[in-house]
Amino acid sequence: MDEARTTRQLSLYRNLGLAMTFLALIGWGTAYFVRASAAVQQQLREEVAQLKATQDQLTAERDQAKAQLAAAQQELMVLTKLLEEAQEKASVTGSVPAPTAASKPAHAPAKTKGKGR
Repeated sequence: MDEARTTRQLSLYRNLGLAMTFLALIGWGTAYFVRASAAVQQQLREEVAQLKATQDQLTAERDQAKAQLAAAQQELMVLTKLLEEAQEKASVTGSVPAPTAASKPAHAPAKTKGKGR
């Protein structure tokens, strides 16, 4: 009987050892995957922050482009109005007034003295 009891105890200890080894492996695996998951989450957070910064920059560029477009449209409206007024004047008088010289007259380029052959 003593042998049966010893065999049963050895079997119990072996099974208990296997169960503890299995649980230890599961614990280590879980710790590894938790650490890997944390690293991936940190990387994703950094990418999200970078994308947010890019989005903010693009939004600012879009707003600037809209402002430039609005200014160009306003300038176009002013120029269109001036053109219409000029055309009305021309149709009333029958001629177009001579343009006024607003800029300096063009100068001929100065000749440089060069060595002749």
